[in-house]
Amino acid sequence: METKNAFTLSIDWEDFGQLLGRDRSGILTKPLAITIDRQTDIMLEMLDETGKKATFFILGMLAQYRPDLVKKIAAEGHEIGLHGQYHIDMRTLTRDQIFQDLNDSKNLVTNIIGTQIYGYRAPYFSIDNSNLYIMEMLAELGFTYDSSIFPIKLKRYGIANFCKEDTLYNLPNGKEIVELPLTVVQLYGKNVPIAGGGYIRAFPGFFLHRMFRKLNRNQQNVMLYMHPYEFDTKRIDCSTNYPADIAYSKIKTHLINLRWNLFRNSIRHKLKSLLQQYEFITCIKKAEYVKSNSHGATVLGRS
Repeated sequence: METKNAFTLSIDWEDFGQLLGRDRSGILTKPLAITIDRQTDIMLEMLDETGKKATFFILGMLAQYRPDLVKKIAAEGHEIGLHGQYHIDMRTLTRDQIFQDLNDSKNLVTNIIGTQIYGYRAPYFSIDNSNLYIMEMLAELGFTYDSSIFPIKLKRYGIANFCKEDTLYNLPNGKEIVELPLTVVQLYGKNVPIAGGGYIRAFPGFFLHRMFRKLNRNQQNVMLYMHPYEFDTKRIDCSTNYPADIAYSKIKTHLINLRWNLFRNSIRHKLKSLLQQYEFITCIKKAEYVKSNSHGATVLGRS
């Protein structure tokens, strides 16, 4: 297997119903078991059928209610990474709050699986030029890699002109960390996101296969990122995913449901085809390859 340009499937393991309920009410609610169970099982079955391993970035607020599912994912040989504790935009928190979120989620998930955790992905990809010091926190907490940065500036996240390649960085605190950026492709002279669940849903299959063949041919790294709800075989209705007394209006519910369900039934076939066609490795294996094949770390400044 050619590790340099092997694909990676990463799952931001969270429950959208739980997140919606928290954002609406300000109260952390228990996720509906039947939903996250079904979605997790679909993902694990697809990976088992194709003989591939993925990296699951675990959200602490879900893991605290469903440690059994976290153990199940780990027991099937998939890598466990962290997605933080409460899925809050890191740019809205103080340094102390960020460290608390990182440390709390690390302790929680480590205690569940009983082994070290090496990687992290920020909620909303919320590491940018304003808070690169988070990389130093991650290194101090013992993380080997981060995978939070879009190497283009988008409306809600990303860093313009950031390196698109997996890279080992020297940090201002004297430590090192590998950044595994999200994948973009050049289309008509512009860099365009392609490897996320929403993009995979929106683009037709023939276009995706053409782009991924090009990436593979050019030996460019591919970091796919998905969410559990995108695998669901059932239509998702957000009005049934949290208590009725905190429900959204009918218009808001319709808009959320449209976002959740639009083209979603196409995603399982598209992803399974990619899993069958290309080699896949976990994030930690990719990060270890970068560390062992780097002739010198790139300097990453403190913001």
